[in-house]
Amino acid sequence: MNEMAAHKTSAVAPRFGVIVARILRGALAVATPVLSILALWYAAIALSGLPEFVIPRPTQVLAALVEDRAFIATHLLETLKSAGLGFLLANAIGIGLAMLFVAAPLCQRIVMPAAITMRNIPYVALASVLVLAFGDGLRSKVLIVALAGFFPVLVNTWRGLLSVDPIIIDRMRILDAKPWDVFLKVRLPFSLPFILAAQEIVGSGSIVVSIAAEWLTSTTGLGYVINRAMSQYRGDQVYAVALLAALLSYAAYSLIQVLGARLDWSARKPGGAKAGAT
Repeated sequence: MNEMAAHKTSAVAPRFGVIVARILRGALAVATPVLSILALWYAAIALSGLPEFVIPRPTQVLAALVEDRAFIATHLLETLKSAGLGFLLANAIGIGLAMLFVAAPLCQRIVMPAAITMRNIPYVALASVLVLAFGDGLRSKVLIVALAGFFPVLVNTWRGLLSVDPIIIDRMRILDAKPWDVFLKVRLPFSLPFILAAQEIVGSGSIVVSIAAEWLTSTTGLGYVINRAMSQYRGDQVYAVALLAALLSYAAYSLIQVLGARLDWSARKPGGAKAGAT
């Protein structure tokens, strides 16, 4: 009995050590960038000589997040609404066009130049036109986010749908598979890593684009909070919104990565390669 207890104890000890080591590595991974940012922040305050409304102390920023939490939370919901709807619309447009390009290659030659042109229009001009057409409400902000994000989804999805081995497509045709079955059972699974790679860009970028659109045109959202804080010389509130936006973007990116690790079946196969985003 003593030998069995000793064996169990010796087996538990290494597991406990591994868990502690993982926790310490995780804590170090979080603490290192935080401490680096704080060190650079205080160094900028000390060396620049700029007033507090330009570079507030980190404690002032945290105090603004706490004291103005109700005001910021109200506008945060507006930003998340426009970012979320714009993200969904960007995916609907991008994936829909990619499917169209594969089904009718002639459409790719016609539509792709227009998509590239739309991609390269400055957001300021695009936002101005949309506000003139639809006003400064939710619809214009959603369209700005969607137009800013559809292109990476389109290009990556299109590349993924075309990445299928032609031999597999030929076998499906020999089996008299319907085009929709080929898409669902062959092309879509193969393109999934490419689609997920685009989501990492569009998911985190949608929040930033939404804030930029609000800053240009809107009277609601975190972009409006930045405008209002700047007019009141509230640098602490500006930095608070910037910090919140960065955390939200990082959270969106991390969530997509976690979901991608569960859905990307090709990454678990030997020799499986992760697709790169465009």
